[in-house]
Amino acid sequence: MNASSEGKKDSDMKTELTPQTPFRLRLSAYLAERFPLLSHLSMVFIYFLANQFLAQVLGRPDKPLQIGWFTPIGMLFLLCIFFHLRVFDEHKDYAEDCVHYPDRVLSRGLITLTHLKWLGALAIAIEFACAAVSGHNAVIAVSVAIVFSWVMLHEFFVRNWLRARFILYAFAHMLIMPLMTATIFSFTMQRPFWEAPWLFWAYAAADFFAFSNWEISRKIRLPEDEIEGVSTYSREFGMFKAAYVVFALRILNTALAWIVGVYLSLGLFYYVGLIVLFFGTLVGIVRFRCQPSRKSAKHLESYAGAYIIFFYFILAAELFRIYGITFGGSL
Repeated sequence: MNASSEGKKDSDMKTELTPQTPFRLRLSAYLAERFPLLSHLSMVFIYFLANQFLAQVLGRPDKPLQIGWFTPIGMLFLLCIFFHLRVFDEHKDYAEDCVHYPDRVLSRGLITLTHLKWLGALAIAIEFACAAVSGHNAVIAVSVAIVFSWVMLHEFFVRNWLRARFILYAFAHMLIMPLMTATIFSFTMQRPFWEAPWLFWAYAAADFFAFSNWEISRKIRLPEDEIEGVSTYSREFGMFKAAYVVFALRILNTALAWIVGVYLSLGLFYYVGLIVLFFGTLVGIVRFRCQPSRKSAKHLESYAGAYIIFFYFILAAELFRIYGITFGGSL
């Protein structure tokens, strides 16, 4: 079955749903549409693993890497916080989404905000439970991340002012990423996140720019595809300027990742990986610039998403190669 027929099948299944359809099927349709579990699980796994390995290398460089009980607990926390961020976004943007995206599962009332409120509350409860098992330093880090997400939900209490400054709006919301990286340090090392070495924060900044790149890439559209009332970076900057911003962010995150590699004396695999990923982004932007189309615009998002996965993979793989790994026990 090809991609178009699969997409048509998913669309037909969603169309057949009604409020009387069993809840598990409606929830499954919502998750497939707004929170695909497989892609999130893949990203959570490699994102946590790479940052966990980096925390261990910087915090106890004379020992091998370790995957212990704190690893699956931290991954579960990370999956839950990504979901509760999605729930917060649904509440924040509900009125606009019902107007501009009436065919979505939530807009049609197949899943309601009340459903999501209970599911979000469950996710947050699991986050605190994971932190409690990991110790008080993890509880502090998780609490900071959750409070920040609550402030994000309320758009920093300056909604109109912030939405009038779209690029600032985007970067302010992406600050949750360094905070999530900080929780990984506390889950892994059982230490306060503010004790993380500067090199860990340098890589957290690289994370920030990598996710910002993806955030902007997914909101670049051709003029005929812009929707009145929906903010996009192509509308804010212009179609090609938005692509140049994407490239500037890629330069920043690659440069920071390179610096981390130099300080850690990482090998050729790491640097070749960064170069390949960097030029992958460049190829996507050149294609979009030379032949702007819906397909080439969509490729910007696809390249940015793939970059994030492989960005963490090359770090995790290189640290594993150098330091080796053990399983079980505690630090």
